Amino acid sequence: MFRFIFGLSIILLDQISKYWVAENILYGSYISVTSFFKIVHFQNTGAAFSFLHNASGWQNYFFIILTGIILIYLFYLYKKNKDQKYTWLSLLLIVSGAIGNLIDRVINGYVTDFIYIHYNEMYWPAFNVADSVISIGAFLYLYALCKGQIK
Repeated sequence: MFRFIFGLSIILLDQISKYWVAENILYGSYISVTSFFKIVHFQNTGAAFSFLHNASGWQNYFFIILTGIILIYLFYLYKKNKDQKYTWLSLLLIVSGAIGNLIDRVINGYVTDFIYIHYNEMYWPAFNVADSVISIGAFLYLYALCKGQIK
């Protein structure tokens, strides 16, 4: 039950933060938090790093279908490895983040990105809570893989 509530909490945090940004920051605008961190309102119709964002719209359907297929595989991996500490946690993070972004794609046709980090004029692509937990989950998965915990 804890795992379900934890995963659901991540999805809710992701959706609430995206909703807040959409309601409080005009599209394309930003709030400067520090000299290297801004909260922006970007709408990404592509994948990571805005891959395919300039496509004609077909990419949204492609990413929805691809995410569904990947989620099925991740649930399978989770069931096989649910007793391995780092593995189940990594997969839970990846699945929760993927569901958060999938909700955006299905409802809006894009993913809201709002965390923008930069140093002078060098900007990391904007991202969101779901992207963050997917990245953390991927690193944990690699750690579990190196420890030989994945079946």
